[in-house]
Amino acid sequence: MVKGRFVKKTIHEIFDFSISTNSGLTKSFVNSHKGTVPVYGASQDLSIPSYGYIQDGLEGIKYFDDCLTYNKDGASGLVFFRKGHFTISEKVVPLVIFEDIRNQLDCNYLKYAIENESRKQEYTFSNKATKITFKNIEIKIPILDDGTFDLSKQITLAQKYKEVEEKRLSLINRLDEIKDIAFRLPKDKNIKWAEVKCSFLFKPTNGNSIYTKEYCKNHAGDIPLYSGNTEGSFDMVDSFDYDGEYLTWAKDGLAGYMMLHNGKFSLTGHRGILIPTDNCQNIDLTYIKYVLEPIFRANKKGREGDLGKNEYTTLNSDMIKKMKDTIPIPILDNGSYDIEKQKELAIKYEKLENIKLELMNKIIELTNIVIA
Repeated sequence: MVKGRFVKKTIHEIFDFSISTNSGLTKSFVNSHKGTVPVYGASQDLSIPSYGYIQDGLEGIKYFDDCLTYNKDGASGLVFFRKGHFTISEKVVPLVIFEDIRNQLDCNYLKYAIENESRKQEYTFSNKATKITFKNIEIKIPILDDGTFDLSKQITLAQKYKEVEEKRLSLINRLDEIKDIAFRLPKDKNIKWAEVKCSFLFKPTNGNSIYTKEYCKNHAGDIPLYSGNTEGSFDMVDSFDYDGEYLTWAKDGLAGYMMLHNGKFSLTGHRGILIPTDNCQNIDLTYIKYVLEPIFRANKKGREGDLGKNEYTTLNSDMIKKMKDTIPIPILDNGSYDIEKQKELAIKYEKLENIKLELMNKIIELTNIVIA
């Protein structure tokens, strides 16, 4: 897509990195100096001033107009072209173009060109977009035959980048829709079924809030500690609270998503565990996970974040105890649970889940494509 003559420039050759951010600007300070100027934090939303609105002209506060910014923390590496009069938190860095080249560069083009390269850095919680690393990123800028920046070409390319970004966001929307697809196999009329509440089979129990980052640092070990994450462990510690096969669920964040564990593990206060009751006999937990997770997800409370990608939802143990939804379980002629039939159905669910995961992986590959 990108053809023609280009020159490579590091970001610090374009933007004045001597202009610092507002160190120490907090939400409490903003709240005590409320005004009309938006204050943006390191979120992934362009339009929402997550720190609120502050008074204009306050001594010691830096204000900006029609300027690019990037997140060095939070949604690290994201770049925004913010129009109008605004200010920023210390987690956001202003990208002010040097005065002598300002009229030769298009901010929309620069936004997409920088993000196209910053995605390659794979910023994470432990690999943040610090000024030291970010300012050395190289981007390509179209030039004219005389070597000056080609503003017209930048504007044209910015529109094409915008179209690609819109398609990428559309795919992300589709990814989240697919992730929440809940399979429910039709009931076989040749099978007898029981409809059972979750609280009849399990006692929902919260994890332990003792497990903090500081605790993990002081008690490093080889036992997995699970939190609100939907995949993988939160950390590894030197003790365990549970040993055996159990189902757990995320209490907040992406509330309701479940995990099946087998072995020694512990849980933070952001995760809950289903402790089997005396009624939980001849039950296949893999089957239960597939039929119960959609029920949990349907009963979560709260709100979803931008594009549905990040959620701020909850599902605590008390909410589960009050659920009226039932789990369909195959039974034998004598009324006991048919564990063999549950295992057969679990295999069918697993095949459907694998198809869904393959489709999600294909979409993830497409959303991670970087324009050359």
